[in-house]
Amino acid sequence: MRRHAEAFGGGSRNTSARGVAHFLLSSRGVDTSALKGRIAEALIENILRRAGYRVSRVGRETQVQRLLRINDDDFLPDFLAWKAVSFPGRDRRLHRLLMIEVKYRANLGAFLLRDGHPVFSQLREQWPELYFILVTDHPAAGRSCFQVADMAAYAPDRPIATVDLHDVADLDIFPTTVAEYESLVRSLFSLLGAEGGEPVRQSPTRIGPDARPASEATSA
Repeated sequence: MRRHAEAFGGGSRNTSARGVAHFLLSSRGVDTSALKGRIAEALIENILRRAGYRVSRVGRETQVQRLLRINDDDFLPDFLAWKAVSFPGRDRRLHRLLMIEVKYRANLGAFLLRDGHPVFSQLREQWPELYFILVTDHPAAGRSCFQVADMAAYAPDRPIATVDLHDVADLDIFPTTVAEYESLVRSLFSLLGAEGGEPVRQSPTRIGPDARPASEATSA
């Protein structure tokens, strides 16, 4: 117990983070990809809150599917996020509502070419205004660790393009906020990769149908 407590104890931020990573991975059978996925969701939730959104978790881990009588094979996004918006001449406040799915992928380009069209075609039918946020610790040069595929702009007959999170005008998220959280992605995920023996580049884990390889997608 003392050894576990020390992992979260004093010292520099890097030393503490390394201790946390070691503790999380010390048990047998830890799925580092799933762990990174959970971290990615937490980071996006915090970014949205920093941008003034109220955020509610909606995915499988919540009671919402029971309230809405969702079937086992139906998809629910990870988050609903909303914040007030003002319109001249209106007395009542309106709210901007976002549906957001978050996924971690080490090799983002390979995932988009291999899985992108089958997955996004299905999602767009159910959630035509969904924002699909992809988190990666290995973005292409000049790209963000946080990239967005907008289902409203998705076209099955065109190559899939992602937009860096801070460049999505409708979301109104500051580049400085994104940069701050990118440093967390790189530090936390590199520790998890090193501790878990995960290769720097790897095939993406699955989200629905199996995936088609390639280079990083570029902004539209």
